[in-house]
This record gives sequence, structure tokens and C-alpha cells, in this order.
Amino acid sequence: MRTSLSKKIFSTLSAGNSSLVLGILGPFGLLLTAVLSSNLLSVSAAAQDSRSRLAPNADVQMDSLASRVAVQIRLSKIDPENTKVFVFDFSNAVDKEFSKLGGLLADRFSAALRNQADGFVVLDRQLLTAYLKDNWIDQKAIQSNGIALALARSMGATAVVRGDLEEEPDHQLRLTLRLEGFGPAWSAESLFALTGEMQALFEAPLPTFMRISPIPAEPGVLIPGLDGVGIPECIYCPPPLYDDDARAAKYQGTIELSVVVTPEGRSDSILVLKGAPFLLNKQAVEAVQKWKFKPAEKDGKPVRVRVPIEITLRVN
Repeated sequence: MRTSLSKKIFSTLSAGNSSLVLGILGPFGLLLTAVLSSNLLSVSAAAQDSRSRLAPNADVQMDSLASRVAVQIRLSKIDPENTKVFVFDFSNAVDKEFSKLGGLLADRFSAALRNQADGFVVLDRQLLTAYLKDNWIDQKAIQSNGIALALARSMGATAVVRGDLEEEPDHQLRLTLRLEGFGPAWSAESLFALTGEMQALFEAPLPTFMRISPIPAEPGVLIPGLDGVGIPECIYCPPPLYDDDARAAKYQGTIELSVVVTPEGRSDSILVLKGAPFLLNKQAVEAVQKWKFKPAEKDGKPVRVRVPIEITLRVN
């Protein structure tokens, strides 16, 4: 929720076919800089003991699904030397959230598909995980139609496999797979016995890939809106470029930055708190580096402060 202080300095800028809402949040908004620390579960580590966590016949069913997907890929007649597939974490069908079970099953399916990979390559899921972590991206931001495929293609993949998990009566779990990138989307599904341990994993969220640690206190950097410290005002705020891949994918989302505004009204020490895919993080940082501010003041003198800045990208 934005405070009244933040409302004073929010503005909307247009950039071609997109609009960017730029804002500097007030003192309560500074809580954005204290992103909750999460002990990320290593999905690859979870995959190591997936066989013990899944129902007894789950491996056979997963191998069968992988075989069906492999056949469909080969039927597409794409150049086998350049056909590369990414398997994304499986999301919950009802709320599109990500669970530890979805990460575990995606790892297991990716391994099964790799064993069937005659004429195509299954890319290491850790490449995608590293990309999300390096760019501070919330996985939900890339799950809308077209975004996952566009992102995968920007990383060298041809197609993606995504999955939805849905709990069914009688302790069963439905996995619906979608293969995207070879013409019309193709899907397949299977029912798995839902064990107690799987149920627990299904209810446990997979941590998001945002900045883990809060920003430590910095000597000489004050908090705007507290103890008589004013709030800086952006007086020259050209919007970031809208990356061509992002525009083609019709990506919409937000980037959250933490920026030190100097007594001279310049931006300094820019950190990404919550990022976006493609080149949007880089372009957002480059844009903010050019901004000019009316600096914050304390006792009538300009001072150095750190503020979060939110850039909302919308395709019109």
C-alpha cells in the first residue's frame, strides 16, 4: 500500500506502446528494501531423493509421459541439431502458485525426458534457475501465455514444457503437461497417487527469486520521511527503453529498485530488488542513472537518502 507521501510524487510516463508508472515510495514503502530472507530449497537437491518422496508407480508414469512428449517433439520435424527444450517448474492449477512438489516433479520429468532425447536436447533446468536468481525474478512473472516461451527462446531454447498440478478426489494428483513452441500447443496428462509426503510438498511454497537479504545500513545515508528528512522529487525521469523481446511477448510487470539519491540530485548505488526478464532490468537501471532529482533535505540542507523506486511496465 502506498502512503500519502508517495502519492505526491507518482507520475505516469508513456513509452511507445507501453506506459511506465514511476514512483518513489514513502517511509512505509521503504519496507520494500527489507525483502524477506528465504532459505532457498535447491530444486536439484530435492530431485536427488524424488524417488523416495513419490508414490511407488510415479516413476513409471513419469517415464511414460516423457515418452509421449518425446514422440510429439520428433513429430514436429524441427531441425534435430537445433531443437532444445526447457522444462519449467510446474504450477498449481487453481492459483498458479509454485510448490515444492511442482519443482520436484519438474526435475523428475526433465530427467525422464532427457533419457528419451533422441533428436533433441533437454536443457539443464539449473540454467533457468540461475537466470531467475541472477535477475531477481518472481517465477509468477514469467508464467503467463507467451512469456515463458519468449524467455526460453531468448536463452536459446526452441520450446518449453510447462505443467499444472491439481488435487483430485481419492488422494490423487492430476498433472497436465503442455508442450509449447512447435505450432499449436499440445497437452498430455496423468493421475498420480498422492502420498502424505507429496501432499505436504504440494502445500509448501517454492521460494521466489527476489533479493534475499535486506540492504544494510549505510553511513551517511538517511531514511526519507523520518526524523525530519524530506523526500526527493524526480524532476527529469525519462522512461526506460522497452526491450524488443519484451514488447513482442507483451510482457507486463514491475521492476523494484533501491536507489541512493545524492545531495546533488543524482542517483547512485542502484540495486535491483525485484526484476523482470529480457533486458528490462539493465534498461531500467540505465534509465534511472540519467534521472535528476530535487534532493531530500533536512534542516534546510540537501542530504543523501535511499529510496525504493517502482517501475510498472504495461503494454497498451
